[in-house]
Amino acid sequence: MKKLFIIGIAALLLVAFTMPAMAKVKIGGIVFTDIYYLDRDSQNNEFWNGSSAVHGDSYTNTRIDVPVITRLYGRWTNEDNVGMYIEFGIGGGGGATDVVLRHAYGWWDITPNFQLMAGHSTTPFSPLNPSQLLGTNDGSLNIIGVGYGDFYSGRYPQVRGTFKFGKMGRVEVALVDPNGGGDPWSSNTTTTNPGATYETNTKIPRIDVGVPLYFGPVSIYPGIVYQHRTVDIAPNTTTIGGGAPVTEDNVDTFIGSLAFKLGFGPFGFAAEGNYGSNWGNTRGLFGAGGNPAVALSSAVQKDNGQINDADTYSFWFDLWYKFGPITPHIMYGQMKSKSETAAGMKTEAKTQMWGFSIPIDLAKGFRLRPEFMWYDDGDTSTDGPTPTEDHGKYAVYGVQFQITF
Repeated sequence: MKKLFIIGIAALLLVAFTMPAMAKVKIGGIVFTDIYYLDRDSQNNEFWNGSSAVHGDSYTNTRIDVPVITRLYGRWTNEDNVGMYIEFGIGGGGGATDVVLRHAYGWWDITPNFQLMAGHSTTPFSPLNPSQLLGTNDGSLNIIGVGYGDFYSGRYPQVRGTFKFGKMGRVEVALVDPNGGGDPWSSNTTTTNPGATYETNTKIPRIDVGVPLYFGPVSIYPGIVYQHRTVDIAPNTTTIGGGAPVTEDNVDTFIGSLAFKLGFGPFGFAAEGNYGSNWGNTRGLFGAGGNPAVALSSAVQKDNGQINDADTYSFWFDLWYKFGPITPHIMYGQMKSKSETAAGMKTEAKTQMWGFSIPIDLAKGFRLRPEFMWYDDGDTSTDGPTPTEDHGKYAVYGVQFQITF
């Protein structure tokens, strides 16, 4: 990936210095540096760190990280309304350095009201995010509230059409690569012959739709996601890897989203809610895999061979007020999943976040962001003899430096 990064940077510089005068090129970037204190109570420490945690003991850790949201980008457009955008993320934690492809896409504005786009980028679904940025590498993936209220559609290969209807809004329809996400049948695959008795199929791309609407100081963002996949098992076989019989051979992911944002002078407010089934069976950034609500967000093949759909909701709100160069934000978010075990027992988990983020613009291109956030991993409750498992709480306090050019 580092070689890809070097090639990408060279390509951006080459484009910048060789484009004709009619073309427009912009190169920029943002450097983030996180300095924070992580404080986990004893239950939360054991939940996230397992056998490596000291039983019954809490955990504290001071970190200084350059998270992978640090980025370098290049944008190019020409006189025929064709453009291209490339962005790399750079950073990591614990001494490691990662280079990731964040965006690589191009577009053609065929008419003033219709754009065709193709490449790797975010999808039009669930576009808003709370203003929470500290703790990407703290082990729980604390970034824009994912896992604690926010669903981020992710950045994936796609082909998208955008239809504008004046200044009021637009309709965006994206056909997204449908490969990825959890597989409800995989838990019944044997370790000695994994995947040999079945294949999962997709016949149509994932479909993401967003319809941003603008009414003066108020903006509304409805959207949906739909993905369908099936399983084929080997001839004369009724089970997968000797596990449960296959009596239901398809799983659907459907998510609806509604968000709004408003601003009146220095006052601003944004909120978003998402609800649907089988989030974990498609791709998207909605929390770390160990997050209790994320862990229950995938469909489950039960012992009778049927598929149980997991139901999940999430929501968050972000309230802010601008005092000159200082803009304090207060935030709250929640995520909850309900599912069943293979034996058919009902199980559920809920997570929450709340806190403050205070970006301060000290100079042009230099921002300081103190942030104080509290996270509750709640408990996972299951019907039957299994007791409720308490996952505890943790907090992240610190400051983020942001330098933009």
